[in-house]
Amino acid sequence: MIYFHQVNKYYGDFHVLKDINLTINQGEVVVIIGPSGSGKSTLVRCINRLETISSGELIVDGVKVNDKQININELRRNIGMVFQHFNLYPHMTVLQNITLAPRKVLGMSEKEANDIAMYYLEKVGIPDKANAYPSALSGGQQQRVAIARGLAMKPKIMLFDEPTSALDPETIGEVLDVMKQLAKEGMTMVVVTHEMGFAREVADRIVFMDQGRILEEAPPEEFFAAPKEERARVFLSRILNH
Repeated sequence: MIYFHQVNKYYGDFHVLKDINLTINQGEVVVIIGPSGSGKSTLVRCINRLETISSGELIVDGVKVNDKQININELRRNIGMVFQHFNLYPHMTVLQNITLAPRKVLGMSEKEANDIAMYYLEKVGIPDKANAYPSALSGGQQQRVAIARGLAMKPKIMLFDEPTSALDPETIGEVLDVMKQLAKEGMTMVVVTHEMGFAREVADRIVFMDQGRILEEAPPEEFFAAPKEERARVFLSRILNH
C-alpha cells in the first residue's frame, strides 16, 4: 500500500529524512513516534506529496509519488489527511466544509454530498453541528469535523499528523475514540502522535524515529515492554513519566 525505499529529504542543507525504508500494508495502523524534530511529520507529508522527496522511491497504492507525470489530485483523492490545526474554512458551515471537496473534486451533486457529509457527521458524533460555523465549535468538535471531511472523499488511506496536540485535555478522548473506531473498521492509518495509550491500544506497529532515521519498528506490546534502541528507551521513559 505504502512503500518507502531509501527515501531522503533535504530542506536546503538540512537532511531531514535519512535513508527511510518502510512498508505499510493495507488495513494496517502504523503509529510514528519520536522526539520533536525527528522527521515524523515530514515523512507523513511525503505520502500525499505535501512535501517532495529528494531521492529514493515512494510508492503509494501503486503510484510513484515522486514521478512528475502523475496527477497529484488523483493521488490525494485516495488519501485523507488530518492536521494538528483543523484547517477548516471559517466562513463556511460545517456541512459546507465537508461537502466542498466531494462536489468540486468528485463531481457529486449537492444532495449526494450532503447525504455523505451527514453520514460521517453522524459517525463522528456531531450531526447536530452541520449548520454551525467552526468558531462555534470546541477544538475536539472541529477536529472531528476535519476527520469527517477526510472520510467524505472515501479515501483508502488516512494520515493523521498530531491530531490531538492542539486540543484541550478533555476533548482529546473524543477524537481518539473516532480514530479507534476507524481502525476497527480496517482503515489504513498512519498516525503521528504523542498519545502513548492510543499507540499501545490501536497500533499494529510502532515506528520510532530520531534525527531523521527510523531506529526501531515493532508491535506495540514488544516496543513498550522492551525497546531495543537506547534512544527509544530514553524517549519512552521521558514521555511515560511526564
